[in-house]
Amino acid sequence: MLHLLSVSRAYPPETIAAMSSAFDLVCQCLAKPISDNDTMRKKIALTILRHVDEGERDPTRLATVALREMAGSDRSEIDAAH
Repeated sequence: MLHLLSVSRAYPPETIAAMSSAFDLVCQCLAKPISDNDTMRKKIALTILRHVDEGERDPTRLATVALREMAGSDRSEIDAAH
């Protein structure tokens, strides 16, 4: 996932593992044409990174938030759930 972005931050191995798991979960939930699209993959990765930077570390919650944002759910509802 991180190879898709130019990230200037450092993350511990367990955080990278959580981000990678979340990214894989999201891609598994999407149709192949969408999950294979580089623009969509970058959008997913950036969403996951943003939530990691806000403190989320659970891969399932990261994936859920990314999917909800991609579906156009209201971010305020997502933020309130944390």
